[in-house]
Amino acid sequence: MEAIDRNEQGSVIVVNDEERLVGTVTDGDIRRGILDGLDLDASVRRVLTEDPVYIRNSWPEADFMSNLPLQKVRERAGSSGTLLIPVLDENDRVIDARNVSVTGDGIEERPAVRNGINRVLVIGGAGYLGSTLCRQLLDEGYEVNVLDNLLYGNHGIRSLTAHDRFSFTQGDMRNIETVTQAICGVDAVIYLAALVGDPASSIDTQKTLEMNYHAATMAARLCDYHQVNRFFFASTCSVYGRTEDESSLLTEESKLNPLSLYTKTKINSEKAILELADNTFHPTVLRMATVYGLSPRMRFDLVVNILAAKAYNKGEIPIFGGNQYRPNIHVADATRAFIACLESPIEEVSGEVFNVGSNEQNYRIKEIGAIVSECFPQAEIEPYPEEEDERSYRVDFSKIRETVDYETQRTIRGAVNEIKEAFENGKFDDFTDKRYHNYKSLQDGDSVSRSAAGN
Repeated sequence: MEAIDRNEQGSVIVVNDEERLVGTVTDGDIRRGILDGLDLDASVRRVLTEDPVYIRNSWPEADFMSNLPLQKVRERAGSSGTLLIPVLDENDRVIDARNVSVTGDGIEERPAVRNGINRVLVIGGAGYLGSTLCRQLLDEGYEVNVLDNLLYGNHGIRSLTAHDRFSFTQGDMRNIETVTQAICGVDAVIYLAALVGDPASSIDTQKTLEMNYHAATMAARLCDYHQVNRFFFASTCSVYGRTEDESSLLTEESKLNPLSLYTKTKINSEKAILELADNTFHPTVLRMATVYGLSPRMRFDLVVNILAAKAYNKGEIPIFGGNQYRPNIHVADATRAFIACLESPIEEVSGEVFNVGSNEQNYRIKEIGAIVSECFPQAEIEPYPEEEDERSYRVDFSKIRETVDYETQRTIRGAVNEIKEAFENGKFDDFTDKRYHNYKSLQDGDSVSRSAAGN
């Protein structure tokens, strides 16, 4: 699997000492072997395809596609639909390789699959981040599988179920059998599932530990064992807690200061997942800034979103305290960061932690209120005494920009105007409805789950 990771093609061609073709092995061959009980240290011959499809360099270029056995290519390509085929000279030596894919009744040459990744599993893909990420992955041409318990309903992914490259499994990510089945046939896993935010995580501490720590680390260990080697874990910049020196920006190397169970579970998960990193398992941790903006599974319990909703519907912009610093990021930019890491060379992101956001969007809460006020000049800013939330931190996002060439594209002002337009178009009837609020939904979790299961 290490050799497959290095060539980023999803397969390798095996040759003997004279460079003559012996067979081919795909990452799917290895994963199926493990599911059949094969030892991880077993010889490659145990999963080798010894009668591979090949191309002769003597074939005329115009004819070589028609010379390939369609049924055999279809069988060997499997779920990815693509196959790396060796090109042989007259002595059966491998001198080149071509990528082909099955298209309807024929075969065509196609570019190599990006980093060997074709199918991505998004655990927690029906939520605020996930429902946006799934659409971006589909737009980029990936096949997308989602595992989600629909704790907050299915409206975020309902319109995707008819897409031919989308599949959905409703299930509990704490169940080992469910997760083992979900990772079968996928090339990468993006783990978003969690009870998100301090208030929601404080309702049931046992469930928070189960979902935010035990389920996340179990999924990573399963991926490690089954050789699903690209694993991306969504964490949070809230792990920095509170800094006394607000003049400096916090980097990935800065001291962590968890102020809640939510952030403690994220830190413990980060540590446990990164400890699994080796030559064949490549986890990446993405620490999200505070997210805002429109999503198919909308939330109005986030700072920017709730201020915009109250400004439009009530003519008020309530600011509690206001001196606390927060880094901010649009949900569409946040999800683009996962794709940027997914498509980066494995050696650049393996075992790494990235803060996800932009240095320019470190704002005090009262500064966010001022931006919202500019978009809603009729609304009044209403100051209130500071609440119990002690968090205040400014974050540096240079590493992800310099490592994977990632830049944010959206602004708070743009998002507020998007939300304003959505209200004007009648997209939301009641922004206080519990389906837009994690804490409210979890307080009535049974009814939410029943509603989701019944669509």
